[in-house]
Amino acid sequence: MQVDRRRRPIGPQRPIQPRRQTSERPVPSRRQTSDRPVQSRRPIQIRRAIDLWQKSLSIIKFIWVDLGLSALYLRLIDQSKIYVRALIQSRRQTSDRPVALRRQISDRPVASRSQIRDRPVASRSQISDRPVALRRQIRDRPVASRSQISDRPVALRRQISDRPVASRSQISDRPVPSQRRLKAKLSRLKYRNILCLIAGAIAFFWILTMPFRTRRPAEPPVILPQEAISPPTIQTPQNVVDSQSDPTFTYNIKTPPNPVYSQELQGIVDEAVKIATSKGLPADKLSISLFDVSNPQNHSFAGYQNQTLRFPASVAKLFWMAAFYSAIEKGMITQKESAFKNDLEQMIGISNNDAASRILDKLTDTKSGGRLAGEELQTWLQKRRQINTFFQSAGYNDIRISTKNYPIYYLRQEGPVGRDLQLRGDDSQPIRNQVTSDQAARLIYEIYTRQAVSSIASRKMAYLLTRDLDPKAWKNDPSNSIKGFLGESLPSNIYFGSKVGYTSKSRSEVAFVRTLDDRAIYILAVFADDPAYSKDETAFPAISRYVFDRLNTRGPGAIKQP
Repeated sequence: MQVDRRRRPIGPQRPIQPRRQTSERPVPSRRQTSDRPVQSRRPIQIRRAIDLWQKSLSIIKFIWVDLGLSALYLRLIDQSKIYVRALIQSRRQTSDRPVALRRQISDRPVASRSQIRDRPVASRSQISDRPVALRRQIRDRPVASRSQISDRPVALRRQISDRPVASRSQISDRPVPSQRRLKAKLSRLKYRNILCLIAGAIAFFWILTMPFRTRRPAEPPVILPQEAISPPTIQTPQNVVDSQSDPTFTYNIKTPPNPVYSQELQGIVDEAVKIATSKGLPADKLSISLFDVSNPQNHSFAGYQNQTLRFPASVAKLFWMAAFYSAIEKGMITQKESAFKNDLEQMIGISNNDAASRILDKLTDTKSGGRLAGEELQTWLQKRRQINTFFQSAGYNDIRISTKNYPIYYLRQEGPVGRDLQLRGDDSQPIRNQVTSDQAARLIYEIYTRQAVSSIASRKMAYLLTRDLDPKAWKNDPSNSIKGFLGESLPSNIYFGSKVGYTSKSRSEVAFVRTLDDRAIYILAVFADDPAYSKDETAFPAISRYVFDRLNTRGPGAIKQP
C-alpha cells in the first residue's frame, strides 16, 4: 500500500486515542446489531400485555364502582395502575434507546474502516520522527485520561457517556438503571398492597367466570297451575295419593285425566293419518293421540287407534323413570338419588340400553342371568312384573313394560337370554312390551302438570325430557333423538320435551310442545309398529309440522267444543 507522506503531521492535539476508539468500534457494532433485534421485540409484546391488563383494570373498576363495592377495591386498582405506569415507563426507556444507537452505529463502520486503512503507516512514521518528549507525552496521555475519567464528577461522566465514543458502555450499562428504578417503584408496594393485587386478580377471574358457573338449564314449563286447569277428577284427594302415604309400590294418580273430546282436533288427527298414507305407509299400524291443553278451562283430545296396544321400544323408559322416582320417594331404594344421576340422564337423554338395564334391575330388585326353575323363577318373574302392576293399578290397563331393550353391551347380550328369555315366553308368540299412545300421552300430561309421583319428581323428569331443537345442538350428534322424529320440523324457539323409541321394525315418540306465547300447548304421541315407518324419516316430521301449524294459527283455547 502506498503511503501518502504529504499528510500533515498529527500534532499533540490529536493523540492516538481517536484511532483506538475508531478501531474498537466495528466489533461492538456487529455484536450490537446481532443482539439488539431480540431486545426490540420484547418491549412491544410487554406493552401489549400491559395495555390489555390496564384495560381489564378499567373494566373491573367500572363494574365494582357501579356495584358500589368498598373503597378497598378502588385503592387496589389505583395501586395497580401505579405499578403498570412504572412498568410502562421503564419499558419505554429500554425499548426507545437501542433504535437511535443502532442507527448511529450502522452509519459509522464504512468511514471508520477507511480511516483505519489510511492512518497506520503515516502515523508511525510521524511518531518515529517526533522528539522523544513528544512520544513520551503521547504515551503518557492515555493513562492520565483514564484516571481523569474515573475521577471526574458524575455530571462530567454523563457528558462523556453521551458521546458516540462511549456508545458501547452506554448500551451495556443503560438497562441497569432502569431496572433499579423499577425495583425502587416495586419496593414502595408493601406486602399489604401485593396481597391486594393478588386478591384483585382472583376477583377478576371470579367475575369473568361467573356467567359460566351460574348457567342453568331452562326451566321446563308447567301447563298451568294445578288448581286452575287440572281436571276435577285429578284434583280430588280421593284420586291423587301422596307417594309417601301409600307404602305399596303403586302409581300415585289412580284415575286417568278426563279431557273433552274435540271434533276439530279429530280433523287434525285424520289429516295426519292421510300424510302417512300419502307416503305409502300402512295406516293400520299407526296410532296417534293428541291432547290440547292450551285452554285452562277445558282440555281436549282426539286420536286414531289410540287405545291399541303397540310395541313402544324405548318409550318404555319413560315409565321406568316415573316408577324409579316413586321408589326413591317411598324409600324402596335406599341409595341416594345422585348415585343414579348418570344412568337416568343416559337412559332418557340418549336412550342408552345399558343404563336402562341397570335402572330396571334396581327398580325391581332383579338381575339378568342364566335360566331359573321352580319357585326361584316364579319369585324372579313376580319381582320383574311388579313394574306392570305399578301402573295397572292406576288405570293404565293391560300395560306391559317388564322386558328390557336390547342390545345390552355390558351384559354382552344382543337379545334376551336365560331368565329374560323365560320372561318373554314362547318364541312363536313372545310377550313383548305393550303400551297405547293414550297411555304415553297421559304420563307426559301428568308430568307436566306436576302430578306424577310429586311436584319435585315431576320437575326433575321434565328436565330430563327437555330437548334442544337448535340444529347446531343435534345435527352432529349421531345419538340425537331429533332427526326423523317429531322435533325435526319444529322451530327452535319453542319448548320441546320428548321420549323416542326406535328399532328396525318400529318408530314411536311422545312429545310435549309449548310455544313462547302459549298459542299452542299440546301433547302428541305417534306410535308406528311396522318396518316401513322405521325406514321412513319423513313421516313423523311431516305429521308434527302439520299439527303445530294448525294449533299455532289460532289463539289460546280456540278449539271448539262439540
